[in-house]
Amino acid sequence: MKRGNGIRALLLAGVLFSSLFAGAATVDAATAGGCSDVSVPAGLAPGLPRDQQIYGRLCLPAGPAPKVLQLLVHGASYDHTYWDFPGSDGQYSYTRAMTSAGYATLAIDQLGVGRSSHPLSVLATQLAAANAVHDVVTAARSGGLGPAFPKVVLVGHSFGSLTSWLEAGTYQDVDGVLVSGASHVLAPTVIPRLLTLVRPAQLDPVTASRVPPLDPGYLSIPGARAQFFYYLPNADPAVIAQDEATRSESPSGVLATVPVYIPSTLGIRVPVLEVNGTYDVPFCAQGGAGSITDCATDASLHASEALFFTPAAQLETAVIPDAGHNLNLQRNAGVFFDRALSWFQRRFSVQ
Repeated sequence: MKRGNGIRALLLAGVLFSSLFAGAATVDAATAGGCSDVSVPAGLAPGLPRDQQIYGRLCLPAGPAPKVLQLLVHGASYDHTYWDFPGSDGQYSYTRAMTSAGYATLAIDQLGVGRSSHPLSVLATQLAAANAVHDVVTAARSGGLGPAFPKVVLVGHSFGSLTSWLEAGTYQDVDGVLVSGASHVLAPTVIPRLLTLVRPAQLDPVTASRVPPLDPGYLSIPGARAQFFYYLPNADPAVIAQDEATRSESPSGVLATVPVYIPSTLGIRVPVLEVNGTYDVPFCAQGGAGSITDCATDASLHASEALFFTPAAQLETAVIPDAGHNLNLQRNAGVFFDRALSWFQRRFSVQ
């Protein structure tokens, strides 16, 4: 059997483990000025049946649907609620900040997470995750979410940033990419340290009910938040505790295929904004875990990352002081929201 045919057969076999089946996108009563649940059919790879479902929370500002949709892609061990963290009167809600400014947002649960389909974990790779996002982009443009959005911009966090880069560079179907908590040089000590915390999601009472009971390849990482994701002097301990208590599962296929995103950014031909906290442990030198990406200033971050993009990406960079990996959940989250909004208003105005 040829290699391509063997891979295709393996992927088709994985379809049998999916708990959800193909169908048209469904939308629960999308209303202007509010939020609704959506479900979009997606495939594990181009040309395969779209027999997975990607859940999303679509939020629209008041009035007619805007022409710009921000498609929000969370990181590993998170789900769509990262973008609209409950409580604190919206202080930590990226969604609220953007819808208040007139943008539509769609925060998805990535493949293998939360309310989205959970295929065989080894099949939920970075490539499969990017293909699923591509299917959501296609639905957003064609009216599969209710309104049709002429412009779609990916907004990623951490592993969701890597997925967003891979999707944009592979499919070239979006109008822009904003990533946070990411760079091209992951600190070498992070993965070994995280491995000491990783356990099967089946054995974690927080995540056990959401994963297939016979698939040990779905993982949970309890105890990682405070160590890796926050700049503690500027974080609320209650937020960290709530974040830890609501952690999500991650499929091992995604975690095992991280490097595939690295060359993909050379294929991006739309504007890119990369935003990091100065003290991001996984992806910045200042985080102290060994990354060589310099997050001291906007200019130093640009110098570290520019070689991974062509001029067509029009790369811009921003560094958020007194912040770590989880920009949405630091006390100064509003600084990140303002920098992101400024870029959107210059590049993708809703006016």
